[in-house]
Amino acid sequence: MADAKAAKKEGGKKGVDLSGMSDLGGVKFFNVTLENTNGDLELVSIALEGMNAPVDEAAEERKGGAGHLGKMLLSAGDKTLAFLCNIPKELAESYPHVQATKWIDKLIEAAGGKVVTREESEEVIKVLVEGDPSNNLYPLKMRDAASNAGCAFLRENGLLPDDDSDDDYIPDPEAAGIEW
Repeated sequence: MADAKAAKKEGGKKGVDLSGMSDLGGVKFFNVTLENTNGDLELVSIALEGMNAPVDEAAEERKGGAGHLGKMLLSAGDKTLAFLCNIPKELAESYPHVQATKWIDKLIEAAGGKVVTREESEEVIKVLVEGDPSNNLYPLKMRDAASNAGCAFLRENGLLPDDDSDDDYIPDPEAAGIEW
């Protein structure tokens, strides 16, 4: 299935990005918008596999490596919006105040729409929400509202710096030995 291959590839690439951002900034929880999964929970799950895959150091292109991070994946399709929350057990134990159910419920509330599927396991919650164009609930708009709510949730729980934080230190490239 070509869609599954694209979803896994997107997940792998985003996984490396998340791992790198975490290494640089110490952030452990992320809201991630997916483009190649079209609001399909199965494809979002495949993207998660790509994100969480161990990095193959011998590979030409690095992929995966985000299995230790908390992630909220958001994917809008034509008719549905898919959410997948993954908080690894070790991370959940280190941050007991961050509960996957509270995080995903904030996004569902912000998105609006009707929840048609909800599956929960120890480390993963999957939710599919139906759009309703007659009530101005379009999956893409719903995803954007949910993403904003997800970032607000992370800030409220001290997991992201505030927008006006002075922690936004940007190093001087030349001082770091980088030439442009």
